[in-house]
Amino acid sequence: MILRTLAVAGLATLIAAAPAQAKPKPVSPPPKSSWSKVDPSLFGMHVSTLSAGKDFPGKLGGVRLWDTGVRWDQIEKQQGQFDWDRLDEAVATAERSGATEIMYVLGSTPEWAAKYVRPDTYYYGGGTASEPAKLSYWRDWVRAVATRYKGRITSYQIWNEANLASFYAPERPKHWKRMALLTDIAADEIRAIDRKAQIVSASSTVIQGKKFASESFFFRYLRSIANRKVKLDAISVHLYPWTTKGPGGGNPSDRLEGLEMARTVVNKVGLSKVPIWDTEVNYGNRRDNGHDEEVFGPKVGSAYLARTYIDSLRYDVTKVFWYAWESQVMGISTTAPVSGNVLMPGTAFFTLEDWLAGARWGTCSDQRVTVCSLKRSGERQYVLFAPLGKTRTVKLPRAKFDVREVCTLDGECERIKARQVRVKASPGPARSVSCSYGRRTNEVDGGTSGRGPAGPTDGGVGEDGQPGAVRPARPGTRWRGGAPDLGERCAPLGLRGALGPDRDEEGCLRLGSAGSRRGSR
Repeated sequence: MILRTLAVAGLATLIAAAPAQAKPKPVSPPPKSSWSKVDPSLFGMHVSTLSAGKDFPGKLGGVRLWDTGVRWDQIEKQQGQFDWDRLDEAVATAERSGATEIMYVLGSTPEWAAKYVRPDTYYYGGGTASEPAKLSYWRDWVRAVATRYKGRITSYQIWNEANLASFYAPERPKHWKRMALLTDIAADEIRAIDRKAQIVSASSTVIQGKKFASESFFFRYLRSIANRKVKLDAISVHLYPWTTKGPGGGNPSDRLEGLEMARTVVNKVGLSKVPIWDTEVNYGNRRDNGHDEEVFGPKVGSAYLARTYIDSLRYDVTKVFWYAWESQVMGISTTAPVSGNVLMPGTAFFTLEDWLAGARWGTCSDQRVTVCSLKRSGERQYVLFAPLGKTRTVKLPRAKFDVREVCTLDGECERIKARQVRVKASPGPARSVSCSYGRRTNEVDGGTSGRGPAGPTDGGVGEDGQPGAVRPARPGTRWRGGAPDLGERCAPLGLRGALGPDRDEEGCLRLGSAGSRRGSR
C-alpha cells in the first residue's frame, strides 16, 4: 500500500469544522514528476566547537570548517611549521557526528606569507586578507592540507567572502584575476593528490545592487574562472539577504532574489552547469557593524531556517551551511548563549533533517497554498506553503491526501479533524510549530518526536499585528531595524512561503496518523 504524507509551511492548526460562510477550499497534489534524492549533506552547519572535540548534539549532514580556529594563518604560523591539532580534531569530530560533507576554507594568509600586512583593516588582522607574496607559498600550503586529509575533507573552498575587502583586500587592480589564479593553482594541486575532493569557488556575498550582474567581484571573478577554464565542482555564494538594510537585512524571499541574481551571473559567464552552494546564511544582525540590529524570536527563526532549506530544494541549491550553531552574532540563534541548550530553531533544524534527508523530492504547484511532493520509505508525502501574508484554511480530500495526523517542527503531533487544516502566520496559543508533514498508518495514538530543551518561547510577535511593532523577547532586548517586508509581494519564480506580515511566522506541519512517526532522537 502507498502511504501518503503532507507537510505544510506556515502555522497550521487543527479545526473541528469551518463555518458555512467560510467553507475551506480543497487542495490537490502537484502533477507527476521525476524524483531526486535529498542528499543529507544539504543540511550543513557551522559548528565552532568541533575543533575542541565537542560532539554535535545530533546528526550533522555537512559542516563548513570556518571560524573554528583552523584557518591557514592559525595552522602555519611559521613557514613550514604546521600545528594540525585543532583541524585534526574538527575533522574527526565531524566524522563522528555523521557528516558526509566536510568543507575546508583554504584562506586566510599568514603574516609571514602575506604580500601586505594591514592589522587594522583586515578582519582577522595581520596579513589575513592579503594575497600570498609568492605563489609557491600558496602551492605548498594547499599541497600540505590535501595530503594530510586525503579522503576525509570532501571539498575545498578557495577563500571566504573574497568580494569583501576585510577578507580579500583589493590592493592592486583586477584582484579578481589574482583570485582566479589562486583557484586554478589550488584545483590543480588538490586534484593531483585527492581526485575525489571537490573544488569550490571562493565565496561571495550577493549585495543586491543594479550592477551586480555586470560589475561585481562575483561576476568578474567567475568570468576570469571561465576564461582560465578552471573546472569547478561548485560555485559558492553567501545568501544572507543583503538589501539596502545591510547584510542579513531581509527575509527568505529576499534570499531568493539574491539567488536569482547570482544565477543570472553564473549563466552569463557560461557556468550554468556548475551547482550552486549557499555556504553561509542567516537573517538579521547583532553585530556592531554600522547596520541596524535586528533579532528574531525563536518562532520566526524556526520558520526562516526551515524555509531556507526547503527553498533550496525547490530552487536547486544543493548544499546549505547555516551560520552558525553556537554563534549569537546574527539574528537567529539555534542555541542559548550561556547554557548551550538547543532553542526552537535548532530543534527545527533536526526535525526538518529527519523529514527530508534521504527522501525523494518531486515538484510543487501553486494553489491556495503551494503543494510540493515528497517520497519517503514507500510513502507519498507533501509539503505545503501558505501565500505570503495570508491565513488559509484548506481541505484535504481523503481520496487525494490519505493523512490522519499533523506533526510540527517541534515534534508534536495531533490528529486531523474534519479533513481541515488552517495555515496561518499568527501563533496558536502555547504552540510553537514551524514545519509539518504527514503520513498514514492504522494506529491512532503514539509518542511524539523532537529535541529539547526547547529554550525560551518568546516569539517576536507584532503586538498590533503590523510590521515593525515587535515585542522584546526579554527585558533589555532591543528590536531594531523594523520588520521584514512580508506583504503581498511574492518571491522570485512564484514561490509562496509561510511568511506572514506579523513577523510571527511559524512554519510547517507534518500530517499523518499517530504511530507512524520517525523515531525520536
